[in-house]
Amino acid sequence: MTTTITKTETAEFLNEIEAIYEQPATHKLRASSTWVTKPYKERSVLERLATIDLANKKNYEVQPKNPNVPPVHNIWIERLWLCYTVPPALIIQRLWYFFVPETSYYHTWHPLFAFFFYYSAFFIFVIQLAGRCHYYMKFYGTFDEDNRPRDYVPDKLVTRLVMSVNIYMIARTAGGLYLGGYDRNIPPSLGQSISWFFIVKIGLWLIALDFFFYSYHRIVHTVPFLWKIHSLHHCTKHPTALQSILAGDIQELIEIFLIPFAASLVIPLSAPEFWIAQCILIYMEAGGHSGIRAYWPHVVLYEVLRPFGMEICIEDHDLHHRYGKSGMNYGKQTRIFDRIFGTLCDRVECVQK
Repeated sequence: MTTTITKTETAEFLNEIEAIYEQPATHKLRASSTWVTKPYKERSVLERLATIDLANKKNYEVQPKNPNVPPVHNIWIERLWLCYTVPPALIIQRLWYFFVPETSYYHTWHPLFAFFFYYSAFFIFVIQLAGRCHYYMKFYGTFDEDNRPRDYVPDKLVTRLVMSVNIYMIARTAGGLYLGGYDRNIPPSLGQSISWFFIVKIGLWLIALDFFFYSYHRIVHTVPFLWKIHSLHHCTKHPTALQSILAGDIQELIEIFLIPFAASLVIPLSAPEFWIAQCILIYMEAGGHSGIRAYWPHVVLYEVLRPFGMEICIEDHDLHHRYGKSGMNYGKQTRIFDRIFGTLCDRVECVQK
């Protein structure tokens, strides 16, 4: 049976979440998540889809305190992983254009066909990404796990989570094709539709995006009536990977449509470059919400920002969720603007010795 939420129920749930923020640091009060106790066959279709975000059972249980400093995760392993999970979609389209004769009606990809293809590829990428996050959550453990484990998706928000993930994939795929000026006559090709300096372009685009995101993010945490737009996302202080996408309608409009659009006015990307950028973007967003207990910096911007103390790692956004409405660490791709505007929070576990 599909669960729907009325406005009254949503208001009541948000009041429940507000009550959570009033609890002491032990965080004993938690929203109900009975759906995870059901056998898989008894779960609804939406609950089965939400199962994609379920990590190992140990991540939902308090663990003994780890006296060791979180290990430094080799970021080159992640770059290699992205190198064999992101390009295949572009390579398939390029090979199609190469092998299908130009005289054929099916030689070029209609924008609608391209949308369905890249949407499907994005869905596969998200599933792979969730599985990777879960593996390292089990391998390294999670931040603050000796006080409180990761949070399940509440019963009342299972439908919302599945909808949010689907809207995210649809919007990011369609938006990338539109903002990138998709041309069916030009296949993905390095040096043509993909710049030789695409990593530099994407890095600059992510910084521009982070500026607009920081500005919006700080405002919704500061202005009381705007906090209602964002509070649904903060229904958990210890989220998991795909809860990075859990949001209300207005927040989805701003974060999925308007902020990437603004960044694209500053640093334009082609459609193939957008595909690469959106995979890196969801990779960082999922990682930032996974709570993986390791020093795990940005996969693109790390070496550039490290000398200035502006590199972001997983713990930074994990602390942001623990702070709740009071904020700190508003950036999600960098710590540039948090450092400039004095909203940077000291790391608790990823402290260099």
